[in-house]
Amino acid sequence: MSESVGFLYVNGLGDGRTTAKDKLVRWWWQRAGLDVWHAHINWYDGKRLEDKLKTIESKVTQMLSEFGGVVIVGSSAGGSLAINSFYALRDRNVCAVSAHGRLGAGDYRDGHKMSLHHRAHLDGDKPSRSFYDSVKRVETDVIPKLGDQDKERLLILTQLTDLVVPLDLMEIDGVQQHRSFAFGHSGGFLAHLLADRDLINDFARSVL
Repeated sequence: MSESVGFLYVNGLGDGRTTAKDKLVRWWWQRAGLDVWHAHINWYDGKRLEDKLKTIESKVTQMLSEFGGVVIVGSSAGGSLAINSFYALRDRNVCAVSAHGRLGAGDYRDGHKMSLHHRAHLDGDKPSRSFYDSVKRVETDVIPKLGDQDKERLLILTQLTDLVVPLDLMEIDGVQQHRSFAFGHSGGFLAHLLADRDLINDFARSVL
């Protein structure tokens, strides 16, 4: 089996189509000889969380036929899906990175701008129930069950400020965390998916 590592990028809220930012990430990682696959998750397609988990599992299975190990890198809303997928696939040679991802609901009323209910647009015309369910699952079902060896195969990336995801809801006790010198949600994206490329690569090669 190949000793190389593949990187599966799980996008944040959106329809999963390749954006200019996604193209930039792929180009930047390819400059370092790193192969990034895009999960193309459509958070607004009305499909269940289970369907999205199956999509990730299918892509990881395909990648493991070509790579020795796979890193599931979840950005923003993709963070919880990356952790959920890792837990379901932890008997395989995979690890996961949550980059500025929401991993808890927090104590907010539904109408609050920082509430999970609001951020999942459950009160709007483009709801993402699967995002809501992904955060709730990782918070209530997965994180409490993580063992020490599981936590060693996880990496959390945060930044100095974020007006979309509360910083305290990005963390998992006992999991390695790196805080980038960046501000805001978009700043976190640039820091984590571009500036932290080598950090993610080094982490992956240390645990896979």
